[in-house]
Amino acid sequence: MAAMETIVFDFSRVILFPKDQNYQGGLNKLHKDLSVKSDYKFLDNFKFNDELIKYLKLNKEKFELYIFTTGNIQNTPEVQRKIKGIFNKIYTVTDLGLGKESSKTFNILAQKIGKKPEDILFIDDTLQNVEAAKKAGLKTIQYNKDNKKLIQILERFSYDLEV
Repeated sequence: MAAMETIVFDFSRVILFPKDQNYQGGLNKLHKDLSVKSDYKFLDNFKFNDELIKYLKLNKEKFELYIFTTGNIQNTPEVQRKIKGIFNKIYTVTDLGLGKESSKTFNILAQKIGKKPEDILFIDDTLQNVEAAKKAGLKTIQYNKDNKKLIQILERFSYDLEV
């Protein structure tokens, strides 16, 4: 029988985006800065990657799905409602003690998930993080907002199972 495939997603700019397309900073910082305002509404400032989330929700039985992120924006009630039941677990750099730019981080992540690095696909928008994961032995994809292409790759990934 084929093993279930394991996919780890970055959160910011893969699952969640700023509504302001010109904003280049970190989403955790943006959320922190905006949330002190009395009229702050999360969904006025952020948008979900609904196409990808819908695909993952429909196909979660094919994969073990995780998030690996740097901050805590994923803990907001709006995010929790949106992603509930899709991901097995969310890991943060705080949990692992090292940043995403270190290949050691991805070895620790693989241990925590209970998989060999080569059995994990890591998807992130930042090249430096993708390169660190690749150096640790993970399969990698640098996400560039092309959901159609990513979903095609994930479909191949789910059917490219060893027996």
